[in-house]
Amino acid sequence: MGAATHSTRAPRLQGIQALRFAAAIMVVFTHTTFYARERLDPTLPIWHFGEAGVDIFFVISGVVMGVTAPAFIGRADGWKSFAVRRLIRIAPIYWIATTVKIITIVAIPSALLNSQLAPGHTALSYLFLPTTNAAGRNEPVLGVGWTLIFEMFFYSVFALALLVRVKPLHLCGAVMSAMTIGSIFRQDDWPAVSMYLNQIVLYFVVGIVIATWLLERDTRSALRWGVWITFLWVLVGTVNTTDGIGWELLARHAWVVLLVAVMALNESRIGSRVPAPVVYLGNASYSLYLFHPLLAPLVPATLAAIGLGSVPLSIGLSVVGVCLAAALIYRFLEQPLIRFLTKRVPYVETRPATVGTDGNSPRHP
Repeated sequence: MGAATHSTRAPRLQGIQALRFAAAIMVVFTHTTFYARERLDPTLPIWHFGEAGVDIFFVISGVVMGVTAPAFIGRADGWKSFAVRRLIRIAPIYWIATTVKIITIVAIPSALLNSQLAPGHTALSYLFLPTTNAAGRNEPVLGVGWTLIFEMFFYSVFALALLVRVKPLHLCGAVMSAMTIGSIFRQDDWPAVSMYLNQIVLYFVVGIVIATWLLERDTRSALRWGVWITFLWVLVGTVNTTDGIGWELLARHAWVVLLVAVMALNESRIGSRVPAPVVYLGNASYSLYLFHPLLAPLVPATLAAIGLGSVPLSIGLSVVGVCLAAALIYRFLEQPLIRFLTKRVPYVETRPATVGTDGNSPRHP
C-alpha cells in the first residue's frame, strides 16, 4: 500500500454505501420486531437474521479504512490526522444520541424499557470503553453502541500502525488474530474488558484484505490471509461447539464476506447504478443506526396506547419513520456538525480521499 505505483486517492464506493444502508435496515428490522414483541405481542418471534447487518458493517469498516490508508501512510502526522478524523466522524453524533437517551430515561422512565443509569457505566459509555449495564450485558447506555467499542479499538490499532510505520493489515491482522484466539478461553464471568476477545473482530481484517486487493491486486497475499482467517474461524467454531464445527456461524461468515467482496470489487459495474436516494440513505446510515432505538419504540407504544395492536403496521411504520428521521438528522445535524468540526479541529485538512458521495468514512454501525 506504500508503493509509489499506488494512488493515494481512494475510489468512490457508492455500491458500499448502498450495502451500508442495507445493513442498517437489517439491524432496524431486527430491533423493530423486538420492540413490537415487548409492547404489542409477546409471542412474536424476533427476526435474528438482521443481526448479520453488524457483521457487514464491520467488514465495510475494514474496506473503507483500507482504501483510505494510502493517504495517511508515510506522513509524519498521518496517524494524528487519521485518529482525529475518526473521532470527529464517530464521537459527536454518538454523544448526542447517548445524551438524548439519558435525558429520556431521567425525564420519562417509562418511555424506555430495561433502562437504568449508573455513573461509572455512563462515563465509560461516553469514552467508548467496555462496560456492563444493570442487566449484566456488556453494552453502553445506548445499547447499539457496543459495536462502536469494537470500532474505536480497531481505529486505535490502525492509528498505531500508521504511527510506527507498519502496514495496517499486518498489525491489525496480528492483534485481531490474537483476540480471536483469546475468545476460545473467555468465560462469561470475566470483566467487561474481555468483550474484546471476540471472533467478530476478524471482520475488520477481512475488510482490509479486500481493500488491499482492490488497490494492489496481490492475489497471493489475499489468499494467505483468507486461509488464515478461515482457519481461525474453524478453530473457534470447533472449540466453542459440542457437536463438531459450528457450520451455521461459518456459513454466516462466508456469505457476509462474499457479499461485501463482490460489492467492493464490482464497484465499476454497480456503483453508477445505485439510485441517489439509496446512496444518500447509506450516507445517513450512521444516524439511522444510532437513533432508531430511540425513535422506533414510539410506534408500537403509540399503537398499544390507542388499542391498535397490528404488528405488521408497527414494523412498517417504525422502519419508514426512522429512515425519514435519520435522513433529516443526517442533513441538519450530522453533516453540519462534521463540517463545523472539520474546519476548526487541528490535523484535519481538505479531505485526501473520496469514499461514498460525501467523502466521509466509514459510516457505522
